[in-house]
Amino acid sequence: MARVDAKSVLLVRLLGALDEGRHSFDGLRERIAQDGPIPSPRSLRRYLSVLADSNFPWFYDRTRGVYRFVDGYSLRALKLDHSEIFGLVALRSLAKSLGGSVGAAVDTLARRVVASGDGPAPANAGFLDIGMPLPRAQLDERAEGVRETIAAAERDRRVVTIEYVDRYGKKSTRDIEPYGLIVGGGRYYCVGYDRMRRARRTFALDGIETARLTARTYQRPAEFDMEKWMSSSISGLMTGEAAHEVLVRFDPRIAKAAVAASSRLDREVIEGEKGAVDLRLRVADLDELLRWVLGWGGEARLVGPPSALLAMRRLLSEIARHYEGEPI
Repeated sequence: MARVDAKSVLLVRLLGALDEGRHSFDGLRERIAQDGPIPSPRSLRRYLSVLADSNFPWFYDRTRGVYRFVDGYSLRALKLDHSEIFGLVALRSLAKSLGGSVGAAVDTLARRVVASGDGPAPANAGFLDIGMPLPRAQLDERAEGVRETIAAAERDRRVVTIEYVDRYGKKSTRDIEPYGLIVGGGRYYCVGYDRMRRARRTFALDGIETARLTARTYQRPAEFDMEKWMSSSISGLMTGEAAHEVLVRFDPRIAKAAVAASSRLDREVIEGEKGAVDLRLRVADLDELLRWVLGWGGEARLVGPPSALLAMRRLLSEIARHYEGEPI
């Protein structure tokens, strides 16, 4: 799981302490501090206010002298640890980014999971908002219908016939075996086996004009792993097996950001001097990797192998030609 900031950690701990329902104000401070510094009274009030603004139904029980959730609201029956609670809390932020019916379904699922605790959650029970800058994905009515067809095909293991228009405007008819859906760059994609090409491919849903279920069935390969498939690509969308191993060097100013941005990839992190970092990456699409490196500007440098350096020089030459001419 990705690292989170200290404030988020304390807020998640506070959720657990409120769920226990046996701590006074000072008891909450000690409970959420654990082995770290005890937050000030002002900080704790601020954290409680954040939870209240996010519709967590806590209150001060004057009779017992403790802070707790209202009756019927609890996460304890789920037996979640703090990292799992954080994941559940983040789920709704993911739903907001997805948008459309899929986002609504994810949001409903998160609420139902919480409601399966020690009783139904109040109608206004919400989740702590966590910033997750994911590209928002939206589908029009036609693409939403395509998504529903493909989702049904994946569930029932049925082949789908699609009319597809690729990035170059070329139309074709394909019979595909859907393995799953992913989101990237604000678009939905279907990963599956293309029977015509006899290979695994990725199809943009907004490029599928029609999708029709067939009576033919298929078996999804037991060894197929969606995470592994996505780990060979920067965007998670390219096809093919990881065949290129490259070394990229990042200056100290962007090293941490580069490590975080590549966390999903098949990689090796090599720490350098004064905070610099080398990433040894194994990718399926070299062109995609080169463009990703250029996105870091002059603070990232492709080190090797020679074949990748040659490809980078060619790409830079193409870019330079766009800016040839008289100075402005």
